[in-house]
Amino acid sequence: MNSRKEALAELRAFMPRVPNYAATRNYILPEHENVSRLSKWIRHRVISEEECIESVLSHHPFSSAEKFLQEILWRVYWKGWLELRPAVWQEYLDQVATLSNHYQDKDLYRRAIIGETSLTFFDEWVQELRTTGYLHNHARMWFASVWIFTLKLPWQLGACFMYQHLLDGDAAANTLSWRWVAGLHTPGKTYLATPQNIATYSKGRWKPHSSELHTTPRPPQPDKVGPASELPRVSRETPAPGSLIVIHDDDLSADLSAEFIGRGTHYCLLAPPLTHSSPLKNSLITSLRADAAQRTHAPLVSTAQDIVDFAKCQRVSQVHMMAPRVGFDRASIVKLESELRARGIEVSHHRRTWDERLMPMATSGFFKFWEAVKPLLKDTKAVH
Repeated sequence: MNSRKEALAELRAFMPRVPNYAATRNYILPEHENVSRLSKWIRHRVISEEECIESVLSHHPFSSAEKFLQEILWRVYWKGWLELRPAVWQEYLDQVATLSNHYQDKDLYRRAIIGETSLTFFDEWVQELRTTGYLHNHARMWFASVWIFTLKLPWQLGACFMYQHLLDGDAAANTLSWRWVAGLHTPGKTYLATPQNIATYSKGRWKPHSSELHTTPRPPQPDKVGPASELPRVSRETPAPGSLIVIHDDDLSADLSAEFIGRGTHYCLLAPPLTHSSPLKNSLITSLRADAAQRTHAPLVSTAQDIVDFAKCQRVSQVHMMAPRVGFDRASIVKLESELRARGIEVSHHRRTWDERLMPMATSGFFKFWEAVKPLLKDTKAVH
């Protein structure tokens, strides 16, 4: 069963390999033994980025673990960047809706998503993604580059396809990584997959011919990214003992956070129908929900009325939850909250101290973010 217990076991098992991570991480090896593959747990915070970093630093000095720590922080950076610029997500959704109508019957697009393009290397990536829900990060970059510059398909549709299948698919990390490859995140800087790079880091498994890859990027469309805003405000009040806490897919270990631990004797787990993902990904999320529900003795709820009924049974008129992040789930949660308030139930948002401290630092590029965060990691108490 996919569970927090399994996630913690995988975290412990990877600790001896952390010092070698920097030297081997870019290679695609059998069973991906050189990378942690913790991302599917971190995506839903079955285990948190903070837990991972604390575990690493309890086993290794900062200097030997720095590259692995950076990779964990990339997800925090992407989340923070998008939280500060939510209009980028909405624009992406609008573009996907328009482009999907135009491309859904296009032969090249249909062949690309089933892995029948005649580009053997790309087709193998598609099959691995569809059958396992995973691609090594380097292969994801190659995949996006081929999709955009060789197949000349819209990056938005590639991002949507990849999100649907990745077990660790995260709205911020996935969407913004595709924007980066396309040359939008860092204006004027695209990522181009080359035959030599693919052959080197796959250790000869794939050897594209130079004629199979386009290595001249087309200029990206003008971007509409505005200045960073502020994080949405959340409650600073600690929930009273006995409060009703709603857990959702963005943070399935919210009950263990410093903000909620020991405060909620009543939990419910928001489990609406899964509509944006592949059956494999939906199966993972369903099992992760079940594990969190079992740990917290929480009933599964899917509608505002379900929560109202449970709240009445517990004689509470206010519920608490971690603020939903920018992504597919936020719009449905906002709608649900409006329905709850109309029924007399107040909703209080909270945010982990980790996010409150780090996300506002994602105002520019990653390495500026990293330099700001690094002193806090060396003194992890400063993040709490």
